[in-house]
Amino acid sequence: MISKRIAHTLSAIFHPLLMPTIGLAIALSVNSYISMLPFEAKRLIVIVLVINTFALPLLMIPLFYRFGIIKSIQMHESRERIIPMAFTLIPYFFTFYFLSKLPLPGSIAAFILGASIAIALAMFISIWWKVSIHMIGVGGLTGFIFSLSHLFYTDLTYFIVIAFIVSGIVAWARLALNAHKPSQIYAGFVIGFAVMLFTTFVL
Repeated sequence: MISKRIAHTLSAIFHPLLMPTIGLAIALSVNSYISMLPFEAKRLIVIVLVINTFALPLLMIPLFYRFGIIKSIQMHESRERIIPMAFTLIPYFFTFYFLSKLPLPGSIAAFILGASIAIALAMFISIWWKVSIHMIGVGGLTGFIFSLSHLFYTDLTYFIVIAFIVSGIVAWARLALNAHKPSQIYAGFVIGFAVMLFTTFVL
């Protein structure tokens, strides 16, 4: 029982919707020209990103439950996650479009684009398979930190190591809750990591 409670707590702390906010916080704090942006610019980016990638998608979940679109807040069945993810894509793509129009480093907009693509892939895969969205989230965050270190020639080894440790912790939590099979855990991490590398290095 204790391990289950710990697993639930860890799943909430490292919720997929929080990964964009954590990634942005890291990007704004590393030693690069991103951290040299004016305070007002940073505040605008943070407000827009937190509202659209965390607050709005999170507020929609109880509404989906109330109207019977999902059977539980945890969305145990893969197919009941499709509609919530489809609605989540709307504010995510809006955030990408908004950031791409600002005179900001392209890596920030690419980060949100990568998150949007990862959600779209998860939505498509959920038609027949329950891939781990938690692992897509931490995999994407790890990939973003890895790409930042190479794009800005900044030593982010500390952050990368922590990201891999957190990924392992989240994987344990999802397995402890019997939410996923190991294959769904591994696939989620690989998808998140690969998509983020593609969007930040190629696009």
